[in-house]
Order: sequence, then structure tokens, then C-alpha cells
Amino acid sequence: MHERYDFCVSVVIPVKNGAEYIDEVLQSVFSQTCNFDYEVIVIDSGSTDRSLEILKEYDVKLIQIKPEKFNHGLTRNFGVENSQGKFIAFLTQDATPVNDRWLQNIVDPFLENPNIAGVFGKHLPRENCDPIVAIGLQRHFDLNISTNRKYWKKDNEYENNRGVYIFFSNNNSCIRKSVWEKIPFREVEMSEDQWWAQDILDSGYLKFYEPDALVYHSHNYFFIEWFQRQFDEYREYTRIGVVNRASFYNACKSFIGLCVKDTNQLLKISEIPALKKINWILVRILNNLGMVSGQFCGSRYDMIPTVVVEKILSQQSQRINNR
Repeated sequence: MHERYDFCVSVVIPVKNGAEYIDEVLQSVFSQTCNFDYEVIVIDSGSTDRSLEILKEYDVKLIQIKPEKFNHGLTRNFGVENSQGKFIAFLTQDATPVNDRWLQNIVDPFLENPNIAGVFGKHLPRENCDPIVAIGLQRHFDLNISTNRKYWKKDNEYENNRGVYIFFSNNNSCIRKSVWEKIPFREVEMSEDQWWAQDILDSGYLKFYEPDALVYHSHNYFFIEWFQRQFDEYREYTRIGVVNRASFYNACKSFIGLCVKDTNQLLKISEIPALKKINWILVRILNNLGMVSGQFCGSRYDMIPTVVVEKILSQQSQRINNR
């Protein structure tokens, strides 16, 4: 352990009906080994399961808000406003730090470079994760992200790789509070983290990837959940300007390509029995249909009646997402 610092770090966790993992998450958070003090702030937006009972067992600063007041950007801003920390770490109710060095690792980059505004860490799949989702997580962080740890708008690759440059995940992140005071999270339905990354890059700050700040975080979504989540994500990506409207031809091409690639990858996994491979192949075909059709519709959100979006297409409008 290096010299001890006299600053505080705040860990902010939004929660709604998070009983499945919140005990595990908090056990890990309160087991961190750091050379600074830290506090834990939980913002609950109307849990009706055992979440509040579990939270009583931990020394957290609990803030309760009404469900209709929840907003991805504004709720996290509210958490920062009620924090004491010089740096603010964010987790979600289902993102569990892998070890006792998570918080130290995600804060350390700030101490090396005062121009770093935000740091995000790596996601590892849970044991029960869909094998293709697990492969996708590995591909995303180990291939797409790890080629660069510092991201700056003046980099030569910025214009050609904006989707990677603005990637930021508040499932596992930390921000410099003094920067947040100038650039808070936006009031948006989703992807407040991506919008914030774009805003800090536009203002000349650096974004940093720390692969040793590890959390377990993955989702086994089904067709409709994949559709709704991809619709919401691609609607925001289109608004940010990192994706263009998808053509029907390209969507079909993408669907076929994903199915072929997933099938080949599943066939190569020797640990999965043959019958389970067939089952996973069928699941992936259906889920890929949900993903690609969600992306297609999301990139054309402004051509769809608002009432259809709110009642059918958007996961956010129905408030069934993890916070």
C-alpha cells in the first residue's frame, strides 16, 4: 500500500428491486482495500422486493426517490450532489467488484494525470452467462477497447472510431468531481454515460480505460429484451451521431453474419454438450433477430409514432431496465 491520501471517494449505486445481487455487490464494495477513505451512497427509486431490508445491513447513505423521478442522468447527478468525494465511482445494482482492489484501481489513473475526467473498467461475464454474450464481452473489452487506454479528441483515430472513443459505462466507472461540476450528466432516457464521455472529450479532457478495475456484469436477455435495449441504445447513438440510419439490406446482412459467426463460435466450444449447443444456436438466432431489428428501428426512431415507442418499443419508457 502506498502513502495514504486525505481525500474521500464516493461510491454511488442506483437501485430498484435489486435484491438478486445487491447484497453481493455491497459485500464486495465494503471489502475494498484503499489508501483513501470512501463512502457508499445508494439511491433507491421505489424498490418493492427485499432491497431495502438488505440495505439496512450496511453502512450506506440511503436516499429514496419516487420511481417516476428516476432518470439515468439526473439521478446520478443527485448522487454526486449528495456526495463528499473528490472522485465519484459508479456501480449498478448488478455489477459486483471482482476483488478488493477495484476501487483503488479505478481511482489511481486520476492521480497520474490531472486531465483525466473519467475512468471506466472492464466487465467480466457471470458464471450463468450466455456463452455468446460472454464472448462478446471479451471481444468488446479485449479487442475493441484495450488497443488504447487513453482517449482524447485530438487523437488521429477519433473521427473513424467515435463509437469506441465515446464508450463509457456507469456500470463500472469513476469521474472527477471538479469536472462534473462543469459538465454534469445530461437529462436523457439512456446512455447518459456515452453523452458525458462525448461532452468531456469535446471540452478537451481525457477518458481512460483501466482493465484492472474489474466487475462481474452481464445479462441473459431474451428476444424482446434485446429488441427494446438495442432500440434504446441505437436511438441514443443516432442522436449522438455515432451511427447512421441502417438500411434494411444491411440489417439483414448483419443478422445473417451474426448468426453464422455465433454458430461457428458455439460449435468450437468443446465444454458445451451437443444438445446444449443446438439449444444455444436457436436462442442466439432469435436473440440476434431481436438485436438487429432493435438496432434498425432505433436508428429510425424519429420515423416511428411516439405512442408506439412508449408502449411497445422502448425498454426505458416501461422502466424495466436495470438502473
